[in-house]
Amino acid sequence: MEEIYKRCNLMEHQEIFPTHLFIKDDYIDLDRVNVMKDDVMNILYKNKPNWQSVFNLDKSIMYKALAKDIVISAFEIFNRLDYKADKIEITDMWANVLKKNETHQPHNHSNNFLSGVFYLNADDTMPGITFQDPRPGANIILPRKKMDHINNASLLHYKAKTNRIIMFPSWLVHWVPINLSTNNRISISWNIQVKGQLGEHYEFQSGQF
Repeated sequence: MEEIYKRCNLMEHQEIFPTHLFIKDDYIDLDRVNVMKDDVMNILYKNKPNWQSVFNLDKSIMYKALAKDIVISAFEIFNRLDYKADKIEITDMWANVLKKNETHQPHNHSNNFLSGVFYLNADDTMPGITFQDPRPGANIILPRKKMDHINNASLLHYKAKTNRIIMFPSWLVHWVPINLSTNNRISISWNIQVKGQLGEHYEFQSGQF
C-alpha cells in the first residue's frame, strides 16, 4: 500500500475544462450603492411577487456608471482567460427585489456569454446564489467526502453581500434559495454578449455578431 501511495504522489495533477467564476467585494463606492438602492425601492419598485424591473437599466443615467464598470470588468475577465473580443456589450440589465419567502428557480441566461449579479442590499440572513456542477456525468458516482470544498462539491453557494459582484458563464445553471429574512434582498443582474468576430476563419467556424 505504501508503494501505491508513493507512486500516486509522483502523479501530476491537472485541472481540465474549468468553469470560471469571478467575485469581488467592495466593488464600488458605498455611496453609489446606496443611491441605486434608494432608486430601486423608491422609484422603480412595484410591490409584486419576485419583482424585476425593465431590462435596459444600463441605458438609464442612474445605472450608466455601474454598466461601464461592469464592461471594464468583463474585458479584464476576457484578458485573464486569454480571449479576444472586438467589443463587449451589455444586452440586458435589470433590478431584482426578493421579499420574504420568495425565490428564483434554477435557470441559465441563454443567448449570452457572461452574466452577473451585484448586491445593493444583502446580509447574512439572506440567500446568495447557488451554482450547479455543469458536468452531466459528474454525479453518477459520489464517494464519501472527508470535507466539502470547491474541488469536490456538486453545488456551490456564494453569500449575498452588499457591494459584492459575481460574474459567471451565462450557461451555468444557478438559482436563489428562499429568502427567509424579513428584509428585502435587492440586486442588479445583467447579461453580456461578445460583438464582432467570434472564432477563427481558418477553422471554418467563425461568426460575426
